[in-house]
Amino acid sequence: MTWHDASHTGVSIFINKENLVFALPLISICTIYAYFKYVPLNLGLSIIGAGIVIYKVTSSLKTRAIEKKEEKIANLDESLLKELAADEINREKEEKQRAAKKKLKAENRARQRIAAEKKKYSNGSKKQEEEEEENDDGEDISTFAQGNRRNKKRN
Repeated sequence: MTWHDASHTGVSIFINKENLVFALPLISICTIYAYFKYVPLNLGLSIIGAGIVIYKVTSSLKTRAIEKKEEKIANLDESLLKELAADEINREKEEKQRAAKKKLKAENRARQRIAAEKKKYSNGSKKQEEEEEENDDGEDISTFAQGNRRNKKRN
């Protein structure tokens, strides 16, 4: 067994944290005893009360400062996010505008077709249009009446 410990340099007994942690209860008891033995009660209690009040005030000021910093950070984050998202928002707006333009164009085209059909009906008689439709049906039937291509290949 050696007398020299790697964690203990020998310069002071509290050089490492382990020794300090073990000695804290004894140190605190001795300090409290000496305080109440050698300091008058009137003066000692007022000093303790003032210490408690000062501690409460400083801790509340620190919490307020921390809250203000957090609010600033939150506001900065929101503004930063708005700046970063501004491009995306502009793109979305442009896409919405394009979609609205396409929809408007489609509606205009439909209106123009309807107007052209109304004009066509008003200029020509309905009988001529019905005859044209019947002729179209005849052409469709003639294409089907020609037969199947498989039959031609087999022959």
